Amino acid sequence: MRKFSRWVCLALVLMLVLSGAALAEESSELGVIHKQNYGTNATELPLVKEGDEPVTITVWRDFSSTIMEELDECLVFQEMEKRTGVKIEWVYPPAGQATDNYNLRIASNDLPHMFSCPPEYSGGLDKAVEDEIYLPINEYYDKGLTPNYKYLRDTYEEIAVDTMLDSGLMVAWHMIDYVPSSPWSGLWVRQDYLEGLGMEVPTTMDEVTEVLRAMKDKYGAVLGCNIKDWYGVATNFNFASGFETGYEWFAKDGTTAVYGPMTQEYKAWLTQMNAWYAEGLLDPDFATRTNDDYNAKVANGEYGVFGLAYGEMGQAKVTGLSQNPDFKVLAITAPTSYEGQVLHLRQSDHIVRTDRDYLTTRCVEDGIDEIAMQWKDYWYSQEGGDLCSYGVEGQSYQWNENNELEWIYDETGVFEKDDTLDFWTVYPKFKLHNWGYLRDSTAYENQPEVWQCIAEWEKTDDSWVMPPVAHTADEEEELASIMTNVNTYREEMTLKFITGQEPLENFDAYVENMKGMYVEDAVQIKQDALDRYLER
Repeated sequence: MRKFSRWVCLALVLMLVLSGAALAEESSELGVIHKQNYGTNATELPLVKEGDEPVTITVWRDFSSTIMEELDECLVFQEMEKRTGVKIEWVYPPAGQATDNYNLRIASNDLPHMFSCPPEYSGGLDKAVEDEIYLPINEYYDKGLTPNYKYLRDTYEEIAVDTMLDSGLMVAWHMIDYVPSSPWSGLWVRQDYLEGLGMEVPTTMDEVTEVLRAMKDKYGAVLGCNIKDWYGVATNFNFASGFETGYEWFAKDGTTAVYGPMTQEYKAWLTQMNAWYAEGLLDPDFATRTNDDYNAKVANGEYGVFGLAYGEMGQAKVTGLSQNPDFKVLAITAPTSYEGQVLHLRQSDHIVRTDRDYLTTRCVEDGIDEIAMQWKDYWYSQEGGDLCSYGVEGQSYQWNENNELEWIYDETGVFEKDDTLDFWTVYPKFKLHNWGYLRDSTAYENQPEVWQCIAEWEKTDDSWVMPPVAHTADEEEELASIMTNVNTYREEMTLKFITGQEPLENFDAYVENMKGMYVEDAVQIKQDALDRYLER
């Protein structure tokens, strides 16, 4: 399936206008968000009318916040209840125990009406339906109870394909980005350091080496790289893409399943990382950095080149400027391993995202399944999607006379202005992020660096990124039994190869050991799933 950049999506929206789809106004001006329509409003509100029996939906959600005690403090849920008449009762797992709590609830059949962004179900989604845990959407969809969701699936092919399993079941309520701002994570460089050194932006591995040497000599700054995180190698392929490989799975040429860590290209990436580590150009404690430690080093100037998600850059900039008024960062395109190389891997997302909510069979047991389906479907209407994306008009945002988005949450008292906190820290008070809904993913108060990074990172092709394939219950079980050991071994050996604890001459033996763990069977499972996906 084809994946869209932000600009391609905007162009497609304009085409849809000409064919009858609605678009209020659109602009290609970088950083300007205009009011636009990408859904329909087919929900008759309120769902629970005066005189009806009250309806309360229990929602399980892992939650922690520095600005709220409870999720019902968020404007979105307060307004959602007013509009729909449906109340929400929140169920939170104990801090740090989300997976254990989820598994316990599944095992004991102590289900909420909805799990929001829970851990993966053991055996896959088909198994979750077979086990009578998750409630499939299909029956209600066919009855016409989810018209907003149906509109999106009927209108956009990628949404239709990616919201169903190979079996044809629709189980998950995905976060759907019709105007995606992918990619959201990639490589950054301290621009003020480059300017102080009189150096150009590095575009090759050799140039990165020269920049790192100069930055270390003058500023004591090194390379920051969190291997396992989204701003390291796991999803944004930092430096690994320059060797045509990755930390996990990818689809070579879009059709061939590859487990990156068992390729010779992975050895080439390890060789480069090992060279930087041996020379002291890579953070010597990169393997043990917590996210907080990592972000602190971005802000305090100890990292001259680093991977980071743009959602974290806002607070890093606020903190960085408080320590150094010259703090300035620049997003850069992934460097190549040789001049003229065309890359095919970067952090990327499909329109249908992996953030998902699931209604459960408890809805049927409590006799609220139809209301629950209609309630969740409202999140995919234009009106419901705007509520989730922006909050309440007139309280958190407004559209000005040019139909441009203006955030007013600090003016209306939703959140008192605080110069020490950036938008990405305070937004949970008035809008949603990682939930199942129709999202305008540009609906954030982004720093100029964010708009720059989106445009810069999109220059790299992402045609080898593994699409959202699905596995059968048997495949899930076999894949888990294989990859649990393989991934543990990969993580251990990757760190040893980079730090020199294991000679790179032993890479082939490492690959043979993975084959002995049946990784080739896992590759075949992934290939079968990819083939089925491409045939949907």
